Amino acid sequence: MKKLLWIMLSVGVVLLVFMMNYFVDKRQQQPNMTQSVSLTTSTSPDKKNIVEVKKIYTQSTDYFDYEQKQKVDSVRMYYGRSGSMLNQYRELKGIHPSRIRNVDVYWRNNQHVIIDIINTKQYKKNKVDKRFNYHLKEL
Repeated sequence: MKKLLWIMLSVGVVLLVFMMNYFVDKRQQQPNMTQSVSLTTSTSPDKKNIVEVKKIYTQSTDYFDYEQKQKVDSVRMYYGRSGSMLNQYRELKGIHPSRIRNVDVYWRNNQHVIIDIINTKQYKKNKVDKRFNYHLKEL
């Protein structure tokens, strides 16, 4: 009976030490930082609207390894009037952000934009992996 009590007490102390270490590390951990890299920028034919396609990265610190980790989260199309801060965006879904080789932007008119995503795994040159059509007035 004493042996079982000592085993349970030892397991409890070890578990308590691990839990305290986990919560102390979580308190010291910085919140995830978001960074972006511009892939391309394009202005409408009348120069009134602008579209910028960006890769969005989340950066965090892993305190078990003490190193910075970066992960590509998404690809976004920011849009707005030329000369203004581009705060409005749309997520470009259905693509793998880390595999993007090239992004092409075409304008049908001053409000209709077409974004072509070309993957790194595409063996044929200029083969479009995904195409997005947006009317800026409708967004």
